Amino acid sequence: MENVARLSRKIRTAHDLLSVVKTMKGLAAVNIRHFESAARSMDKYSHIIEIGWQALLRNNVHMESRTRSSAAVCLVIGSDQGMCGQFNDAVVRFATEHIDSLKRNGIKIHYWTAGERVRVAFDEVTSIEHHFALPSSTDAIGDLMLAMVHDFADLHEVHHIETFVLYFNRLGRGGAYEPVAVQVLPLDAQWSRQKKEAVWPSRCLPVVGMEVNDFFKHIFQEHLFALIYRAFAQSLACENGARLSAMMAAEKNILELEEKLQGKFRENRQSAITAELLDIISGFEALTPH
Repeated sequence: MENVARLSRKIRTAHDLLSVVKTMKGLAAVNIRHFESAARSMDKYSHIIEIGWQALLRNNVHMESRTRSSAAVCLVIGSDQGMCGQFNDAVVRFATEHIDSLKRNGIKIHYWTAGERVRVAFDEVTSIEHHFALPSSTDAIGDLMLAMVHDFADLHEVHHIETFVLYFNRLGRGGAYEPVAVQVLPLDAQWSRQKKEAVWPSRCLPVVGMEVNDFFKHIFQEHLFALIYRAFAQSLACENGARLSAMMAAEKNILELEEKLQGKFRENRQSAITAELLDIISGFEALTPH
Protein backbone atom coordinates (compact mmCIF):
# COMPACT_ATOMS: atom_id res chain seq x y z
CA MET A 1 0.00 0.00 0.00
CA GLU A 2 1.34 3.41 -1.01
CA ASN A 3 2.09 5.83 1.79
CA VAL A 4 0.23 9.10 2.21
CA ALA A 5 3.17 11.33 1.21
CA ARG A 6 3.67 9.53 -2.12
CA LEU A 7 -0.04 9.71 -2.94
CA SER A 8 -0.02 13.40 -2.08
CA ARG A 9 2.82 14.00 -4.59
CA LYS A 10 0.93 12.12 -7.29
CA ILE A 11 -2.18 14.22 -6.66
CA ARG A 12 -0.18 17.46 -6.96
CA THR A 13 1.40 16.22 -10.21
CA ALA A 14 -2.00 15.31 -11.65
CA HIS A 15 -3.35 18.73 -10.65
CA ASP A 16 -0.43 20.52 -12.32
CA LEU A 17 -0.87 18.43 -15.47
CA LEU A 18 -4.58 19.24 -15.48
CA SER A 19 -3.75 22.96 -15.42
CA VAL A 20 -1.51 22.54 -18.49
CA VAL A 21 -4.18 20.54 -20.33
CA LYS A 22 -6.85 23.15 -19.58
CA THR A 23 -4.58 25.92 -20.86
CA MET A 24 -3.87 24.05 -24.09
CA LYS A 25 -7.58 23.28 -24.49
CA GLY A 26 -8.40 26.97 -24.15
CA LEU A 27 -5.78 28.00 -26.72
CA ALA A 28 -6.96 25.34 -29.17
CA ALA A 29 -10.58 26.48 -28.76
CA VAL A 30 -9.61 30.08 -29.58
CA ASN A 31 -7.38 29.13 -32.52
CA ILE A 32 -9.86 26.79 -34.13
CA ARG A 33 -12.49 29.54 -34.34
CA HIS A 34 -9.90 31.92 -35.77
CA PHE A 35 -8.72 29.58 -38.54
CA GLU A 36 -12.20 28.18 -39.25
CA SER A 37 -13.40 31.72 -39.91
CA ALA A 38 -10.47 32.32 -42.27
CA ALA A 39 -11.14 29.03 -44.09
CA ARG A 40 -14.84 29.80 -44.54
CA SER A 41 -14.03 33.26 -45.88
CA MET A 42 -11.56 31.78 -48.34
CA ASP A 43 -14.15 29.19 -49.48
CA LYS A 44 -16.41 32.05 -50.53
CA TYR A 45 -13.53 33.89 -52.19
CA SER A 46 -12.48 30.74 -54.07
CA HIS A 47 -16.02 30.43 -55.40
CA ILE A 48 -15.77 33.96 -56.81
CA ILE A 49 -12.46 33.07 -58.47
CA GLU A 50 -14.05 29.97 -60.03
CA ILE A 51 -16.76 32.18 -61.51
CA GLY A 52 -14.04 34.51 -62.81
CA TRP A 53 -12.34 31.61 -64.59
CA GLN A 54 -15.66 30.62 -66.16
CA ALA A 55 -16.21 34.17 -67.36
CA LEU A 56 -12.74 34.30 -68.89
CA LEU A 57 -12.86 30.92 -70.57
CA ARG A 58 -16.36 31.49 -71.99
CA ASN A 59 -14.91 34.42 -73.97
CA ASN A 60 -13.08 32.07 -76.37
CA VAL A 61 -9.89 31.99 -74.32
CA HIS A 62 -8.07 28.67 -74.71
CA MET A 63 -5.39 27.09 -72.58
CA GLU A 64 -2.51 25.59 -74.50
CA SER A 65 -2.27 21.81 -74.59
CA ARG A 66 0.92 20.90 -72.79
CA THR A 67 2.97 17.76 -72.65
CA ARG A 68 2.33 16.21 -69.26
CA SER A 69 5.20 17.01 -66.90
CA SER A 70 7.40 14.11 -65.82
CA ALA A 71 7.92 15.70 -62.39
CA ALA A 72 5.73 17.17 -59.68
CA VAL A 73 6.10 19.19 -56.50
CA CYS A 74 4.16 17.59 -53.66
CA LEU A 75 3.65 19.72 -50.55
CA VAL A 76 2.45 17.90 -47.42
CA ILE A 77 1.06 20.10 -44.64
CA GLY A 78 1.08 18.85 -41.04
CA SER A 79 1.78 20.32 -37.61
CA ASP A 80 4.82 21.53 -35.69
CA GLN A 81 3.54 20.23 -32.36
CA GLY A 82 2.09 16.95 -31.21
CA MET A 83 -0.81 16.15 -28.90
CA CYS A 84 -3.29 16.27 -31.78
CA GLY A 85 -4.17 12.59 -32.14
CA GLN A 86 -3.83 11.01 -35.58
CA PHE A 87 -3.71 14.37 -37.38
CA ASN A 88 -0.23 13.96 -38.85
CA ASP A 89 -0.39 10.19 -39.33
CA ALA A 90 -3.57 10.53 -41.40
CA VAL A 91 -2.18 13.08 -43.86
CA VAL A 92 1.18 11.27 -44.14
CA ARG A 93 -0.50 7.95 -44.98
CA PHE A 94 -2.81 9.59 -47.52
CA ALA A 95 -0.02 11.57 -49.18
CA THR A 96 2.26 8.52 -49.33
CA GLU A 97 -0.39 6.44 -51.10
CA HIS A 98 -1.20 9.21 -53.59
CA ILE A 99 2.46 9.97 -54.27
CA ASP A 100 3.17 6.26 -54.82
CA SER A 101 0.50 6.24 -57.53
CA LEU A 102 2.23 9.22 -59.21
CA LYS A 103 5.55 7.39 -59.06
CA ARG A 104 4.05 4.33 -60.71
CA ASN A 105 3.11 6.61 -63.62
CA GLY A 106 6.76 7.59 -64.01
CA ILE A 107 6.54 10.99 -62.32
CA LYS A 108 9.53 12.19 -60.34
CA ILE A 109 8.53 13.69 -57.00
CA HIS A 110 10.02 16.79 -55.40
CA TYR A 111 9.06 16.59 -51.73
CA TRP A 112 8.07 19.74 -49.86
CA THR A 113 6.80 19.77 -46.28
CA ALA A 114 5.28 22.26 -43.86
CA GLY A 115 5.26 21.23 -40.20
CA GLU A 116 8.01 19.45 -38.25
CA ARG A 117 5.95 16.31 -37.64
CA VAL A 118 5.48 15.48 -41.34
CA ARG A 119 9.06 16.48 -42.14
CA VAL A 120 10.34 13.89 -39.66
CA ALA A 121 7.99 11.26 -41.09
CA PHE A 122 9.18 11.78 -44.69
CA ASP A 123 12.84 12.23 -43.70
CA GLU A 124 12.86 8.54 -42.76
CA VAL A 125 12.07 7.42 -46.33
CA THR A 126 13.23 10.21 -48.67
CA SER A 127 14.98 13.56 -48.86
CA ILE A 128 13.03 16.79 -48.39
CA GLU A 129 13.95 19.50 -50.88
CA HIS A 130 12.10 22.34 -49.13
CA HIS A 131 10.70 22.64 -45.65
CA PHE A 132 8.55 25.54 -44.53
CA ALA A 133 7.72 26.68 -41.02
CA LEU A 134 4.01 26.79 -40.32
CA PRO A 135 2.45 30.26 -40.08
CA SER A 136 1.39 31.29 -36.60
CA SER A 137 -1.46 33.48 -37.83
CA THR A 138 -3.63 34.02 -40.89
CA ASP A 139 -1.61 37.13 -41.80
CA ALA A 140 1.57 35.05 -41.98
CA ILE A 141 0.03 32.66 -44.53
CA GLY A 142 0.34 35.31 -47.23
CA ASP A 143 4.11 35.69 -46.70
CA LEU A 144 4.54 31.92 -46.75
CA MET A 145 2.54 31.66 -49.97
CA LEU A 146 4.81 34.18 -51.70
CA ALA A 147 7.88 32.16 -50.69
CA MET A 148 6.34 28.97 -52.04
CA VAL A 149 5.32 30.53 -55.34
CA HIS A 150 8.83 31.96 -55.74
CA ASP A 151 10.47 28.58 -55.07
CA PHE A 152 8.10 26.80 -57.45
CA ALA A 153 8.80 29.40 -60.15
CA ASP A 154 12.52 28.64 -59.80
CA LEU A 155 11.90 24.90 -60.21
CA HIS A 156 9.68 25.56 -63.21
CA GLU A 157 12.38 27.70 -64.79
CA VAL A 158 15.18 25.19 -64.25
CA HIS A 159 13.41 21.80 -64.46
CA HIS A 160 10.22 22.78 -66.35
CA ILE A 161 8.00 21.40 -63.59
CA GLU A 162 4.36 22.31 -64.07
CA THR A 163 2.54 20.14 -61.51
CA PHE A 164 1.99 21.33 -57.95
CA VAL A 165 -0.10 19.23 -55.53
CA LEU A 166 -1.12 20.06 -51.96
CA TYR A 167 -1.85 17.42 -49.30
CA PHE A 168 -3.60 18.55 -46.13
CA ASN A 169 -6.41 17.77 -43.70
CA ARG A 170 -9.69 19.40 -44.67
CA LEU A 171 -12.51 20.37 -42.32
CA GLY A 172 -15.49 18.02 -42.28
CA ARG A 173 -18.80 17.89 -40.47
CA GLY A 174 -19.03 17.85 -36.71
CA GLY A 175 -15.44 18.96 -36.19
CA ALA A 176 -14.04 15.94 -38.08
CA TYR A 177 -11.30 16.16 -40.68
CA GLU A 178 -10.17 14.18 -43.70
CA PRO A 179 -6.95 14.22 -45.75
CA VAL A 180 -7.28 15.48 -49.33
CA ALA A 181 -5.11 16.18 -52.36
CA VAL A 182 -5.61 19.43 -54.31
CA GLN A 183 -3.83 20.04 -57.61
CA VAL A 184 -2.93 23.71 -57.83
CA LEU A 185 -1.17 23.49 -61.20
CA PRO A 186 -1.16 22.98 -64.17
CA LEU A 187 -3.96 24.94 -65.74
CA ASP A 188 -4.09 22.79 -68.86
CA ALA A 189 -6.59 22.14 -71.65
CA GLN A 190 -8.49 19.54 -69.61
CA TRP A 191 -8.84 21.92 -66.68
CA SER A 192 -9.95 24.68 -69.08
CA ARG A 193 -12.60 22.46 -70.64
CA GLN A 194 -14.05 21.55 -67.25
CA LYS A 195 -14.37 25.20 -66.28
CA LYS A 196 -15.88 26.18 -69.62
CA GLU A 197 -18.48 23.40 -69.48
CA ALA A 198 -19.53 24.22 -65.91
CA VAL A 199 -23.05 25.64 -65.53
CA TRP A 200 -23.12 29.42 -65.30
CA PRO A 201 -24.87 30.42 -62.04
CA SER A 202 -27.26 32.98 -63.56
CA ARG A 203 -29.19 33.80 -66.74
CA CYS A 204 -26.96 36.79 -67.50
CA LEU A 205 -23.96 35.65 -69.52
CA PRO A 206 -20.58 37.13 -68.50
CA VAL A 207 -18.60 39.73 -70.41
CA VAL A 208 -14.93 40.47 -69.69
CA GLY A 209 -14.54 44.23 -69.58
CA MET A 210 -10.74 44.42 -69.64
CA GLU A 211 -7.83 43.18 -71.74
CA VAL A 212 -7.81 39.36 -71.62
CA ASN A 213 -4.10 38.96 -70.78
CA ASP A 214 -4.35 41.37 -67.86
CA PHE A 215 -7.47 39.62 -66.62
CA PHE A 216 -5.71 36.24 -66.83
CA LYS A 217 -2.66 37.54 -64.96
CA HIS A 218 -4.72 38.88 -62.07
CA ILE A 219 -7.03 35.90 -61.74
CA PHE A 220 -4.10 33.46 -61.96
CA GLN A 221 -2.40 35.19 -59.03
CA GLU A 222 -5.62 35.08 -57.02
CA HIS A 223 -6.07 31.41 -57.96
CA LEU A 224 -2.71 30.49 -56.42
CA PHE A 225 -3.33 32.66 -53.39
CA ALA A 226 -6.78 31.22 -52.68
CA LEU A 227 -5.84 27.54 -53.00
CA ILE A 228 -2.67 27.76 -50.89
CA TYR A 229 -4.23 30.06 -48.29
CA ARG A 230 -7.30 27.85 -47.93
CA ALA A 231 -5.16 24.71 -47.59
CA PHE A 232 -3.16 26.19 -44.69
CA ALA A 233 -6.20 27.74 -43.01
CA GLN A 234 -8.11 24.46 -43.13
CA SER A 235 -5.10 22.43 -41.99
CA LEU A 236 -4.47 24.74 -39.03
CA ALA A 237 -8.15 24.67 -38.09
CA CYS A 238 -8.14 20.86 -38.24
CA GLU A 239 -4.95 20.70 -36.17
CA ASN A 240 -6.46 22.81 -33.41
CA GLY A 241 -9.69 20.84 -33.59
CA ALA A 242 -7.77 17.58 -33.20
CA ARG A 243 -5.78 19.04 -30.31
CA LEU A 244 -8.98 20.26 -28.65
CA SER A 245 -10.45 16.74 -28.84
CA ALA A 246 -7.22 15.22 -27.50
CA MET A 247 -7.08 17.70 -24.61
CA MET A 248 -10.72 17.07 -23.72
CA ALA A 249 -10.03 13.33 -23.57
CA ALA A 250 -6.87 13.96 -21.53
CA GLU A 251 -8.76 16.23 -19.13
CA LYS A 252 -11.38 13.52 -18.56
CA ASN A 253 -8.69 10.88 -17.91
CA ILE A 254 -6.78 13.13 -15.51
CA LEU A 255 -9.93 13.97 -13.56
CA GLU A 256 -10.75 10.28 -13.26
CA LEU A 257 -7.17 9.52 -12.16
CA GLU A 258 -7.21 12.38 -9.66
CA GLU A 259 -10.49 11.10 -8.20
CA LYS A 260 -9.00 7.62 -7.76
CA LEU A 261 -5.87 9.05 -6.16
CA GLN A 262 -7.96 11.19 -3.84
CA GLY A 263 -9.93 8.08 -2.83
CA LYS A 264 -6.75 6.13 -2.11
CA PHE A 265 -5.31 9.11 -0.25
CA ARG A 266 -8.35 9.40 2.04
CA GLU A 267 -8.40 5.63 2.60
CA ASN A 268 -4.68 5.44 3.41
CA ARG A 269 -4.83 8.56 5.56
CA GLN A 270 -7.74 7.13 7.52
CA SER A 271 -5.90 3.83 7.90
CA ALA A 272 -2.80 5.68 9.17
CA ILE A 273 -4.88 7.69 11.66
CA THR A 274 -6.64 4.54 12.85
CA ALA A 275 -3.32 2.75 13.29
CA GLU A 276 -1.94 5.69 15.32
CA LEU A 277 -5.04 5.76 17.53
CA LEU A 278 -4.75 2.01 18.14
CA ASP A 279 -1.10 2.46 19.08
CA ILE A 280 -2.02 5.23 21.51
CA ILE A 281 -4.80 3.15 23.07
CA SER A 282 -2.54 0.12 23.31
CA GLY A 283 0.19 2.20 24.97
CA PHE A 284 -2.29 3.77 27.37
CA GLU A 285 -3.65 0.38 28.33
CA ALA A 286 -0.15 -0.96 28.83
CA LEU A 287 0.74 1.92 31.19
CA THR A 288 -2.53 1.84 33.13
CA PRO A 289 -2.21 -0.25 36.32
CA HIS A 290 -4.74 -3.07 36.67
